[in-house]
Amino acid sequence: MKYTLSYKTKFGTLTAESNNPDDLVIGYQTLKHLLPRLSTSETRIKRTANRAPRSVSSIRKVRHSRGIGETASIIRELEAKVLPTTFFSKPRTTGETRDRLYEVSSQKFTSRKVSQALGILWNKGELKRTGTRNYFAYSK
Repeated sequence: MKYTLSYKTKFGTLTAESNNPDDLVIGYQTLKHLLPRLSTSETRIKRTANRAPRSVSSIRKVRHSRGIGETASIIRELEAKVLPTTFFSKPRTTGETRDRLYEVSSQKFTSRKVSQALGILWNKGELKRTGTRNYFAYSK
């Protein structure tokens, strides 16, 4: 038999599951101890493997981190290896830019992320944009 403990807070509901009800009693005490230290701006509850925690030990405090995202790495590749060249001397689509990124970095990126990176460079004023929604071309 599976037992579930749910604890409602101002920032959501914490849930712990176990086959042993004694684990949940200990888990309840642990949650009550952790809750005052948790705040919505600094921390979040991490779920392992995209599923509800199986035991109290899988609930832990995790600081928000600013990792190196795919869009950030695309922007770095564009600024270092593509913008200095004549590639953007004529308007280029997201697909053409994606293919060029693969040529210069040997990394495959999704069109969605390349498009996002191009939009950021356009917002920064590093590229010009022509065309209409869903079909933009970028140039210097």
